[in-house]
Amino acid sequence: MGHRLLCAAIALACVAGCGKQTYREQPLDVGAGERAYRARSLSAGELRDYFVAQSHAVTPWPLASWDLPALTLAAVLYHPEIELARAKARVTAAETQTSRTRQPISITARPEYNSKAGEGETPWGMGVLVGLPIDIGDKRGKRTEQLTRLEDAANLEVGVATWRVRSRLRRHFVELYVADRTHAALEREQQERRQLVTLMEKREAKGYASATDVSTLRLRMAETEVLLRRAAVRRDQALAGVAEAVSVPLEEMMRARFDFSALEKPMAPPSAAEASRAALLNRIDLRRKLADYAAAEAAVKLEVARQYPDITLFPGYFWDADESIWSIAFVGLLPPGARTKALIRETEARREVEQKAFLALQTAVIAEADGAASRYRLAWEAEHAARSQIEEALARRARAERQFERGYADRVELVQARLEAVASERAAVVAMLETQQGLSALEDALQRPLDNPDFVTAPQAASTPSEAVPNPALIDND
Repeated sequence: MGHRLLCAAIALACVAGCGKQTYREQPLDVGAGERAYRARSLSAGELRDYFVAQSHAVTPWPLASWDLPALTLAAVLYHPEIELARAKARVTAAETQTSRTRQPISITARPEYNSKAGEGETPWGMGVLVGLPIDIGDKRGKRTEQLTRLEDAANLEVGVATWRVRSRLRRHFVELYVADRTHAALEREQQERRQLVTLMEKREAKGYASATDVSTLRLRMAETEVLLRRAAVRRDQALAGVAEAVSVPLEEMMRARFDFSALEKPMAPPSAAEASRAALLNRIDLRRKLADYAAAEAAVKLEVARQYPDITLFPGYFWDADESIWSIAFVGLLPPGARTKALIRETEARREVEQKAFLALQTAVIAEADGAASRYRLAWEAEHAARSQIEEALARRARAERQFERGYADRVELVQARLEAVASERAAVVAMLETQQGLSALEDALQRPLDNPDFVTAPQAASTPSEAVPNPALIDND
């Protein structure tokens, strides 16, 4: 019988050893990141598959021009900040899955040797104790609930990281558009100034203009040249910012064409009440704080459940001198009452902190939304006034051109009218920048793209269209 029991114990140990995973070394390749970054392309098949998975048009491919939503999707696929947030969310999901597994069962072997065994009796005895933990108070369920809430918060953190990337991308995208328009306007202005200087130099030679007037015009032309160079620098900086936000090499971004049409027609400003309501409904960090509070609430439940003792049931069998002895034992770990109460108070205090943090963020969100709505409204009105000034300047230029054609105005007056129109356009570009900056601030306050209100900020990566699932980025999150 002892031999059989020993064989059974060995077999049980072998079964327990089955399915073991082995350690797999995964050294960090410090050069892999650079190689992957350098290999990224806006025409890559991987990016095309991702666009298909997100129901984004890919005809033609590569895209003829890149607008802000397309660049945002590319950033979601490529940017390491978002991938880091996803990796942290996967860790939390793994912890939640681990908490759902059963507690380990202990097996204790009890071999004994009796030196006073009688003649004909075996001196060996063999026993086995099996430890079966009993979950009193559903501690495992409470721990799983806590980790589930933390998993929700980690998933929402992916959305927060995605929004940070998208916010930077929009800011640099607007800067690139403004730099392009400013550079183009300055080039036209410089052409007109050169022509004006040439005309005034001819007048100076004939005595119809003073040297001071010509010198002043040359100085203005030199100042415009400096502004032109600064605009070129700002354009290069903005393009580098777009490349960083999308996480592709700058050389790749320099080959791309951009579609700025959405920036030319800004939306009408919402009221402060509408902005506040949208912010309270859509802010991802608010939802993350709610998940943090739910996790803190679950932590209180867990500590209350831990007041109950941890009990382990030990059924056992012992074979001794051809006798079978069955036993059962209970082992209980009684938590100290004072420590248990202290831990409950601690978790309750942490829950209160999360409550105050949510209320503080909620108040800040309302104030931020109100301020952003007011800022955008004023900038939007200022841009409309600047557009009216452009129309008036263009009308004056048209009148000057007609008068020049009829002989009622000379070329100097015509060039001055053209310069006035270009200067008005530059002022309108500045007003447009302020409008777009106000719109960016409003979007940050709402954490919702207003040029595509159905685009939530946490789209998930999909390697192939066949693996694609409904993307929350294309579902309204009201």
